[in-house]
Amino acid sequence: MNQETKDLTIVSVDYWSDFAKELVKLATLKPNGKILDIGTGSGACLIAVADKLGEKCHLVGIDKNKAKISQARNNFKNIVVESAQFRTMEASNLKFDDKSFDNILCGFIGFSDSYDFKNNLFIGKNAKMKEIFRVLKSGGEAAFSTWEYQQDIEIARELLQKYLIDKDMKKPDEIENLSISYSKETKEGFKIIMEDAGFTNIKIFSKDFQILYKSFDEWWEVMEYAAWIMRYTLNQNEDKLKDLKKYVSIQGIESFKQKDGYGFQKSVIFAFGSK
Repeated sequence: MNQETKDLTIVSVDYWSDFAKELVKLATLKPNGKILDIGTGSGACLIAVADKLGEKCHLVGIDKNKAKISQARNNFKNIVVESAQFRTMEASNLKFDDKSFDNILCGFIGFSDSYDFKNNLFIGKNAKMKEIFRVLKSGGEAAFSTWEYQQDIEIARELLQKYLIDKDMKKPDEIENLSISYSKETKEGFKIIMEDAGFTNIKIFSKDFQILYKSFDEWWEVMEYAAWIMRYTLNQNEDKLKDLKKYVSIQGIESFKQKDGYGFQKSVIFAFGSK
């Protein structure tokens, strides 16, 4: 990927909200329809839906993380819509009847548990995508966003690899396939899993964005969460994490420095399909 990011659309460090707004903007939502948001997180997509469609919304958000559901409910306290409910639920086992929703939104839940995007082959039953298709009404639309590339996280991974070798903690062959901490997917693979589930009128494209961190410390703070492989590989050892931060600050991300901070590219796949 090209490291030149100056002309890309800017997203904030709170990029989940920015990408939720982008997905909702691109989706064809049915006014007064019933809308399901899978992997709702803080409820960002449904907040964007309420902004787009107004009060006459019937919204349902699900997430497997109970804490996220509590956060979404809290974020909706002052948002007026016809109905909004949030439930803890797995995407691969949706507790809804067939053809329950006019629209389904699904942002960044990852499908690599059932499909190998690198080698383009199924490694599971495609359960999540088939469940999404099942609960969508005939004529309805499902809209997806997923990661194609995250430069900031991949740079963090590369620096971790260098650190592990320089500190004699790992041999090169042991860290060659170190996780990149996110489900990296492809347009070609996403089309295959959508077709396998039964979707038609499929439209898929990717869009590049720039995320700008004001300082090294801001980048590092996000990486400690988003690039979880750092903590996982270092066994949650805070002293080693501090040492890694010191090492990284020396080896640095200076090549990404711009006038207003450190800029990295994030590429998102947007996919849409009908039933």
